[in-house]
Amino acid sequence: MRLLKDMQRKKRNMERKKIAKGVALGTLVGALVGSSTGVLLAPDSGKNTRKKLQDNAKDLKNNVEDTLVQAKDQVDQGLECRKEGIRQAVKKIKKIAKTSQEDVAAACDPLVVTDETETKKEL
Repeated sequence: MRLLKDMQRKKRNMERKKIAKGVALGTLVGALVGSSTGVLLAPDSGKNTRKKLQDNAKDLKNNVEDTLVQAKDQVDQGLECRKEGIRQAVKKIKKIAKTSQEDVAAACDPLVVTDETETKKEL
C-alpha cells in the first residue's frame, strides 16, 4: 500500500514539473515574440532592425536548445526514478513471495510428519 502511495506521489510531482516546464517555455516564447514584435514596430533603420532580428533569432535558438537539453535531462531523471521505483517494487514482491513460500512450507511440515507416522502405523 505504501509503495502505491509513493508511486502516486512521484506521479503527481512529475505532473507538476511538466506543468511548470510548460509555463516556463510559454513565458520564454512569449517574451521572445514580444521583443521581436517590439523590434519590428520600433522606428529604426533597416540595417539596425535586421541586426536586432538576427540577435533575437540567435537568442531564441540558444534558449530553445537550452530548454530542450533541460527537458531531456528531466525526462531522463523521471525515467530513472520510475525504473528505480519498479526495481524496489520487484524486490519487495520477491521478498513477500519468498516469505509466503516459507510460511506455506512451514505450515506443510507438520502435515508431512503426520502423514509419515500414519504410514508407519499402517505397516
